[in-house]
Amino acid sequence: MPGKDVDLVVIGAGLSGCALVAALRRRGWCGTIQILEAGRGPGGRCATRRRRDDLLWRLDHGSPTLSFQAEPSGQLRELITSLENRGVVRVDHDPVVGLDHHGDVVEAPDHPLLRGPRWRGIPTMATVVEALLADGGKDVDACFGERVQTLSRVEESWVFPGGLRAERLVLSGTLLAHPRSLAMLGWQDVPLRQAVPHGHDPVLDEALAWIAGLNATIRWNLMLEFPAVDLDPFPRQIWLTPQAQQQFGVERLVLQRQQQGRLGLVLHGLDDGALITPKTQPHLLTVQQQRLLSVLPELLRPWPSLQRLASSAHSLGVMRWGAAQPLDQGMSKALQWCNQARVGFCGDWIAGSGFGMAEGALQSSIDLAELIAP
Repeated sequence: MPGKDVDLVVIGAGLSGCALVAALRRRGWCGTIQILEAGRGPGGRCATRRRRDDLLWRLDHGSPTLSFQAEPSGQLRELITSLENRGVVRVDHDPVVGLDHHGDVVEAPDHPLLRGPRWRGIPTMATVVEALLADGGKDVDACFGERVQTLSRVEESWVFPGGLRAERLVLSGTLLAHPRSLAMLGWQDVPLRQAVPHGHDPVLDEALAWIAGLNATIRWNLMLEFPAVDLDPFPRQIWLTPQAQQQFGVERLVLQRQQQGRLGLVLHGLDDGALITPKTQPHLLTVQQQRLLSVLPELLRPWPSLQRLASSAHSLGVMRWGAAQPLDQGMSKALQWCNQARVGFCGDWIAGSGFGMAEGALQSSIDLAELIAP
């Protein structure tokens, strides 16, 4: 981690973190920014899996689209238009079908991620966050492979291992602020609460109380490579009905064409409630992979040519995605920036109607930028 002084540290280079950087620059804010990201590159749930042994392989293993509840307006519309004009996104008209508990193809179920307009990253979803990050300019530095596990505040500055100091801090996820992190990462207390004692910033106290009320949502996404298959056209997304989700423990399947006729497939597996800790996670990843592979042939029954290849599909591993579920009323904009502690929040968990709603991620970043750079 770099040892230097910056104006702002953003933890997380997902959609909201990178959108915040872009929004601050659009408002003319000229401060230095350091992004700290645990992953190997930008993206978060908009990340794209790349392979060292196959440079042409690109698989969107988190969110396959940017989903909105309604047509964007205002600054949100301006942002999407800018991305469209640069060829970074296009409207997603790719076919979506449903799958019921009998394994039959039906109309796609009513789901928040499917109700409104959607955009797809070109050529992949990672392109979107890469473009937003580039909009930050030369005074934005991103450090990947840096998992922040503690937070410290010394003499009105945020201090990180290695000597990095920042006047302001933004969390684009809830991991360092939500009690669920205690079991998952083996901590004794919520890191943000440890750094800022109760009573120092009443706005932060209220924000942390709101965050503590969020429910956690987990996905176990199995990534697969299929050999060349003659299946054109095929649905881009296969959504299971609620009864089928309960039966199979799978939310949806997402298919993505690769070079040379190959196919990438991601099973979005639902969580079974098992306790996730540093010790149990490796075992759970193996269990979830075996479980998802076992139900795959039945889920592919409507597509026989693909079903026949299920046994020869190559697993690229399981990615665990965790997120807080937004409450119906959303977080008040007044709680997004806690001025006394100089800490702010953005992400799809602040507002929206479900896991992975891009609308909430982008709008919360635009709102936070207005508070940081009025």
